[in-house]
Amino acid sequence: MTDENRRAGDWQRKAQRADANDLMRDPNEKKWYKQTFWIVFFLLIFWPVGIVICWKSDWHVAVKIIATIYVAFCVYMSWNMWQATMQLGL
Repeated sequence: MTDENRRAGDWQRKAQRADANDLMRDPNEKKWYKQTFWIVFFLLIFWPVGIVICWKSDWHVAVKIIATIYVAFCVYMSWNMWQATMQLGL
């Protein structure tokens, strides 16, 4: 056998093979900051970033408003609890 016949794989149909990266990627894949998981993650962990990416996402306006009100309420309650503990001297 010559070198041309001893190649690994099927090199004769090279043009028909798909790129390996194309097999792993979804053609309609959203960017990470528009995925619901990351939006909720940042709303819970680092809320300023969460609010911004929430409003830049394709969520319905009512959901954006509810998420914003919820985060604002949590921040307000956290601030009030901190003030109360400071007044008690704890």
